[in-house]
Amino acid sequence: MPGYQLVEVGNLSPNKNNGIPPDENKIGFLDFLREIGGNPFPFPKFHRVQVGGLEEVLFAARSHQEEMALRIHSLLRKGAQDLEKRLIEVQIVFRGKLVRGDTLWVEYRNTKLPIGHIFGSPIRQSDARNNPFYRTNFNLTNG
Repeated sequence: MPGYQLVEVGNLSPNKNNGIPPDENKIGFLDFLREIGGNPFPFPKFHRVQVGGLEEVLFAARSHQEEMALRIHSLLRKGAQDLEKRLIEVQIVFRGKLVRGDTLWVEYRNTKLPIGHIFGSPIRQSDARNNPFYRTNFNLTNG
């Protein structure tokens, strides 16, 4: 299903027996932002890509994490139409723990990083093997 799948690295196979299969095409988060903002659009129809490193970007922003998250949200929204049109699946992988309270955040290096400012408030879901993940559309309009 096209959209963003947010998943903890610990819930991916082979880290976990019967875990969520990781997408084979891997790219860093900043590279992903650059690619979706490029012309021509780099990904073919039905492409599946795993993106890592978002928490590092937010952690590096230190006291400006919320502003950085809102800027990332804006950049992802700009690429939404091309991602949706090509039916791309993007697996965002987190090394920290995903926590949903009033908003969604990731606990990383003893810091709560505001990924809800990027992805809204998606509902926690599980696959057929009870592996948890969050899914949101490319327009980032849920929640």
